[in-house]
Amino acid sequence: MKNQAILTLLVDKQEILRVGADRLSPRGCEFICSENQLALFRDESVDSCQGRYAHFQVRLALFPHSGPRPQYLMAMGKITSVRRSAQNSFLILIQFDQVSQDGYRLIAEHLSDSVVTSINAIQGQTA
Repeated sequence: MKNQAILTLLVDKQEILRVGADRLSPRGCEFICSENQLALFRDESVDSCQGRYAHFQVRLALFPHSGPRPQYLMAMGKITSVRRSAQNSFLILIQFDQVSQDGYRLIAEHLSDSVVTSINAIQGQTA
């Protein structure tokens, strides 16, 4: 489970979906869902707006390269793209907004290589 991201979508503090994020960036992530799960994303507050998607609270669990504990970040999220990837599966792109204070740093650490070498150590070896 190391170096993975688990995306949880919440509405009014109720979990509606938990999936593994396929592609993660500081701006958002992509994941695949089924046709049945796609119905969970519709904004049902306005009956006349069939094509609108709801905004979600996003909890992202980032499993580090080393260490047993995941790190969590909270943000708001909105669906910006829905594309059919197979007959009954869809590729969903969700964009993050109002990311928690250290959220971007946590995502950057998650995406970086597991071994970070100080520049001073490399310069000392070449001199």
